[in-house]
This record gives sequence, structure tokens and C-alpha cells, in this order.
Amino acid sequence: MSSIRPLFARLAAVLPLVACAAFPMSTVAQAYPDKAVRIIVPHGAGSSPDATTRLVAQHLTERLGQSFVVENRAGAGGVIGMGAIAKAAPDGYTLGIGHIGTLTINPSVYAKLPYDPVKDFVPIMQSVETPLLMVASESSPYKTVADVVAAAKANPGKLTFSSAGNGTASHMAGEYFATQAGISLTHVPFKGAVDALTAVAAGSVAITFGGQPAAWPLVKADKLRALGLTAASRVAEFPETPVVAETLKGYAVLDWNGFIAPAGTPQPIIDKLQREISAVLAQPDVIRQLRGQGVIPVPNTSAEFAAFIASERQKWSRVAKEVNIRLD
Repeated sequence: MSSIRPLFARLAAVLPLVACAAFPMSTVAQAYPDKAVRIIVPHGAGSSPDATTRLVAQHLTERLGQSFVVENRAGAGGVIGMGAIAKAAPDGYTLGIGHIGTLTINPSVYAKLPYDPVKDFVPIMQSVETPLLMVASESSPYKTVADVVAAAKANPGKLTFSSAGNGTASHMAGEYFATQAGISLTHVPFKGAVDALTAVAAGSVAITFGGQPAAWPLVKADKLRALGLTAASRVAEFPETPVVAETLKGYAVLDWNGFIAPAGTPQPIIDKLQREISAVLAQPDVIRQLRGQGVIPVPNTSAEFAAFIASERQKWSRVAKEVNIRLD
């Protein structure tokens, strides 16, 4: 008996581990979510990533029977929010929004970041892309892109452009515009996209490259004037709005964002979220609502999003060197 008891003890210790190993991971995804899920948006309320995320979160709540709650963590060009996502538990109950700025531009312009854009996150899927909208105040003398270029050439360094913060898409779009046009502009960073647009509407800053969901309402309210979209060609939903490339050949900037999770989040949960978010973005009413704001749904897989992020990082690294931006 003395030899059998240690054997039973060892078996008792091992059997739970065997059971866990045999327990299919698919059941983890089947049970998920069983409580509220938060989605950290590293940008302010009213920004393009915020508007898109809230729309998707509403539908996820309806589809999965648990609340998907958006939490804005704006500031420092998205750095603060990304740091919070990286430190969250990898259990599927904290998700985040990765953006052109936080995942590809920031690593190209900052020497140090409180997060690693590759190691700290797992991509779930890209959700949307959208050209930015170059705007000036409705009361300004600038009626076209060419007007801005001419004024900047006549007054080097005196024209200002606002952005949602250092290293954001709106910042890089302005720097890229200045380089392509051969002009000098003074950058005025704000904490978020809405503040950057409001400053232009108030006339304290000359222009900005804003996200369309936040910019178009101010254009329709006659507070901002739409000068041009940053798409390569005119957009079907806004055929009367020129693109910047009509004045500066080859100029194009596409803003984009997508869903990410902390590294280590179980793959079955990632796969389930990818399927559910894709289903939301395929709904006709969601497509109409997004495209009406100038936002194009582009759902893809986790692997495709990872490859896209890598290619975008290479692109913006080249642009950062071209426009000579380094934020240390």
C-alpha cells in the first residue's frame, strides 16, 4: 500500500493538467464573452477612430449579448492609450484600436515608446480606411489648395496647420503636404482631432487635415471650408470635393484603423472577434452609415492586418526620413 499511495498522489496532481490540455480551446471562444468588454480608443471622443469603434461596439453588444464599452484614452498622439492596451490582461476583455499613427507613424518618429507595436499586440483585423479632409475656416481667404500653397510661398513659415498631436496621421499629412508643395508650414499640435478642427474653425490656425466623420458636420454648418480630400482620386460620395492630388500630383494619405488585443490573447477569441466584427462591417446599414461619412469598411483577417501594418510601417518610415521628422 505504501508504494501505491504515492502513485495515486502523482496521478491526482497530473490528471487536472491532462484534463485542461484535452479541454478544447474552442470552448473558450464559445463561452466568450461572459461579461462586459472594454475597447480602448487612444483618441478623443468624436475622432474618426472613435466614431467607427462606437458603431461597431453597438452592433457587437447586440450580437454577443454583452456590453462592448468604448473607453477614450487620448493624448500624446495615442501613446497613452496604446500603453494602457499593452499592459492590459490578455483575456479578451480589453481590446484596443490600432491606428496609422500609433502602429506605423509613431515607431517611425519617436526614439522611445512605452509600447512595442509588434511584440505588445496581436492584430484582430483592420476595420476601415479613409482619406483625410483638408479644411480651412469658412471665413478664411483660402478657397482652394492652390490658395494655401501660394500664401505659404509668399509668407514662409507663417501659415499654421493643426493636428491631433505629434506623430498622428493629421500631423504627418501636413508635413508631407508641405514637403510635396515646397513650402514651410508651422505645426500646432492639439490633444485630439476635434480640438484641431475647432482651432481652424475659430480662425486661430490656418488649415488642418481632419478625419471626415468629425470634419464634415463643421463643413455643413458653414464653419469649415472643404479644400480637398487626401485620396488619390475623387470619392463617389463627395464628387464635388476635389482631391489634393489635383494640385499636388501624387499626394495621397489614407487614414486607417483596426482592432487589436494585448499579446497573449487566446487565438480562438481573436478568431471569434474577427468573424463577428467582419459580420458587422458587412451589414448594409453599417456600410451606408460609414460611407456617408467618407469611411470605407475594409475587413480582413488577422494575418492580413499584420502584413498590412508591416508594409505601412515601412512606408511611413521612408516618409518620416523624407520630411525629416524625429520626435525624441
